[in-house]
Amino acid sequence: MAQYYTSFTLATFIIVVAVAPLVTSQPPLADASIGKDRALRVSLLKAGKNVATKPKWGFFGTVFNLILEQINDTKSAYGQISELVNNQFVDDNTVVTMAPETPNGTTATPKITRSEFLKILDRNLKGLARLRNLEWRESRKDSWSNMQGYWSELFGGKKARSVG
Repeated sequence: MAQYYTSFTLATFIIVVAVAPLVTSQPPLADASIGKDRALRVSLLKAGKNVATKPKWGFFGTVFNLILEQINDTKSAYGQISELVNNQFVDDNTVVTMAPETPNGTTATPKITRSEFLKILDRNLKGLARLRNLEWRESRKDSWSNMQGYWSELFGGKKARSVG
């Protein structure tokens, strides 16, 4: 029993020694960070260098700048996506030739014309419309049979009430 307590005490001590520095370490306080920034600015000013200051926008300025950044990010993403999509098509008048294989065994991605893409898209949309119509007819037929089954369950076995 004494050996158990000794092992337990030793394990506890090792855990405390290993975990205590992690638990007690804290990120630098804001005062320390502000002090370092202030000292850096003062040293740069003494050296004769211009120090850029961050503008103080306030609440509404911050919200406005956040919205402005979102708009700019959205424009940039839209432009990049549009460029990627447009690079996947060739002109209708261009003759498409197969690119030769490169030494590492890969080939260039095949490109199609916009009219071919629209034909494929049209065929797929027509197929989806047929599938939707088929599913709609089946669900209506099933709903009608289910409704008749519920109706017969609810009202089929009841007798008319007799008064008196």
